[in-house]
Amino acid sequence: MPPKFDRKRGLMSRRITQGALIAGSIGILINIVDAIGSGHLEPHDAFTALVALGAGGELLKERRPRAAKVLYAVTSVLLVIAGSVAGARAWASLFRGTTYDWLDLGLGVLIVLYVAVGAGQLLARLSRRASKSRMNAGTLSD
Repeated sequence: MPPKFDRKRGLMSRRITQGALIAGSIGILINIVDAIGSGHLEPHDAFTALVALGAGGELLKERRPRAAKVLYAVTSVLLVIAGSVAGARAWASLFRGTTYDWLDLGLGVLIVLYVAVGAGQLLARLSRRASKSRMNAGTLSD
């Protein structure tokens, strides 16, 4: 009989996250063996590590929030680097007129959007902080 979902503990989502961590770890091992056999890494080989890091961050979120934030930051940086490399290669191939991978091309576009949204969120947060500090300064001067 499968375990019941518990809202407090989130048992099912924890099990899914543990499964993602295991699948990501297995994918990392497969990519290592593939890289040894072929002699080089491809940008898409990083995505199994992204799954494992994201799942690890999710599992650490409640007990070790700082460690989870570090894992999320590492995951984001790795995502941007791997996606940028894959996208740049595909876009360069497109402009040269050689063969390219549509998936890598789309990934490059998604990474640009991901960075744009992240930059927008950062600017909005900084703007709110500046606004709050101006309001607090105005309140103190009265």
